[in-house]
Amino acid sequence: MGHWSEGLVNEAAKLIGGNPSRQVLTDMLAQAGREIEVLTGRSFQPLRQSTSVIEPNDLPFVDIPDIQVGSMEPGAGAWEIPDPVNSEIATVLQVSPLASPVPNAAHAADALWVAGQLVAGASQTGRLSSEHVLHWLGTSVDREQRNDLFRRVMDPAFRYYVPVLGVPINGWWIQIARRLVWVTSETEDEGRLYELLLDEANASGQIPPLAATEAILVVAPMTRHPADWAFTARIWTEQVQRPIDRPWRRLAKAIHGHGIPTITLDPVSTSYEIACQVVLKGYWHGYIRGDEPALANAVAMAYPRQVDRIQRETHAPDRASAAATLLEQLIHPGFDPARGAEATRRYVRRKASIAVMQYRKSEAPDRYPWTQVGISERRYYKLLPMFAQKVNGRYEYDYDDVVARMKAHLNLVDKTREVRAAALEVLRSHGFGDEAARKWLQRHSPEEAVNAWPRGRRP
Repeated sequence: MGHWSEGLVNEAAKLIGGNPSRQVLTDMLAQAGREIEVLTGRSFQPLRQSTSVIEPNDLPFVDIPDIQVGSMEPGAGAWEIPDPVNSEIATVLQVSPLASPVPNAAHAADALWVAGQLVAGASQTGRLSSEHVLHWLGTSVDREQRNDLFRRVMDPAFRYYVPVLGVPINGWWIQIARRLVWVTSETEDEGRLYELLLDEANASGQIPPLAATEAILVVAPMTRHPADWAFTARIWTEQVQRPIDRPWRRLAKAIHGHGIPTITLDPVSTSYEIACQVVLKGYWHGYIRGDEPALANAVAMAYPRQVDRIQRETHAPDRASAAATLLEQLIHPGFDPARGAEATRRYVRRKASIAVMQYRKSEAPDRYPWTQVGISERRYYKLLPMFAQKVNGRYEYDYDDVVARMKAHLNLVDKTREVRAAALEVLRSHGFGDEAARKWLQRHSPEEAVNAWPRGRRP
């Protein structure tokens, strides 16, 4: 059926108008579609049947492309876990039964907080690197078995997972794994990122295309078998090369509504920052509710300087209240995960400044010129170029003078609008239709409306 974006060519051509090149549109839509798939971690393929051979290496869960819930053959020895956000599909399979389900488990938000700290620990110890994958293969697979393993990995239907971490904590199972892939023209594109593992040429002078997918975090409760809830997240390290020349604000809703959460790491990230990022991504993607206490606690632990500043500037009674104020600013994600972990920190710092600024505005509204004029801050800065000029990139002007002139301008605008509305009423009463009255006002002054009549109706 081809790439899903190809079906948008006709619609895009209608929106653009004229006679655009279909080949150019097809290429541009394919590129945009590929970027969306990379950001979401999904390929949005049409429904089809497929067979997979899974080797989880003692992991109870594996990530797998979107499966229609209820479509697996009975007795397959695996159980799909419905996605908590979209219950019609599953991105996690449970491939082995739990030995003994536990009676209780911690809240999901608390489990994500712990999972984030485990991700940070794995990153700091180098277990998310390609060297760890090669080391695991070298110590866990015999030399004789290794060639046979590589032959099997060449089959796109064979899914081989290298475990990075797997532990039970507080009634939850938390694991990180990477899948081995032999990249060929037959390798199915699942919207995931690949990292080549070998950089030395073989006897034929070619570099073997053995790769590992990005690390995948899976968090699932151990209270029942099979599990009925699972959180999945992709882990992007600093080495990931990502396209970033796109308007993120137009993609954010789609990515967070349909994509797999992406956790970004760099060497500067603290364990609390990473853990907070996991909790926030769980909230933004709809896995946990906004009333979870762990959300505000995570923000307070991860960004103590910003929370302390809000508490000091807004006179909040405690750090929990200040963290809740900052969390209110983080409800709508405003940064592209492809820009890395530093973008997350900048985003939080900016939102903390906005929270302080909003508090100052509410406490002393008369300090600001737009409140004296009686308009919004946004409209004030749209009108400002009419009354002031920029000097070295900044507006320099006398507040009192600009406020007075802007008030006079707005009063004139209001008066003009009122006169125009009155003229329209007069014209309608004389028998003009709405469109004819507006066209008449485009050619005449409102004062002439008193003596204006449609043709043939003048008294």
